[in-house]
Amino acid sequence: MPETKPKVLIIEDDAHVRELLALQLKAGGFECSQAGAAQSGIDAALKLDYDAVIMDIQLPDSSGFQVCATLRKRSKTVALVMMTARFLTAEEKAQGFELGADEYVTKPFDIAELLARLRQLLSRPRSGQ
Repeated sequence: MPETKPKVLIIEDDAHVRELLALQLKAGGFECSQAGAAQSGIDAALKLDYDAVIMDIQLPDSSGFQVCATLRKRSKTVALVMMTARFLTAEEKAQGFELGADEYVTKPFDIAELLARLRQLLSRPRSGQ
């Protein structure tokens, strides 16, 4: 029986970044879906069980922090990765972790590092929904 690929949802308003990231994740062995805004991302995440969600912090219709909080309330097991193009203060990072983020990456990031972080997050035993 073939091994199932981990499912990742990318929530990013910049279509170029979103599509490039999806291509790189697919090449790295992940199954990817995409959303261009917070609400469409939340809707997609509520319909399917993703193993991980990578979300931009600055989205046109909400913040990644709100998306993170909403998704964490739904599932304790999904890996939540926040992306940002700007420097975050320690307080902002703490806020994200308190809302349920598992990891942060700063754009531009090295795809090999992101793949390693995702694999590491997904290798942890997860319990509960």
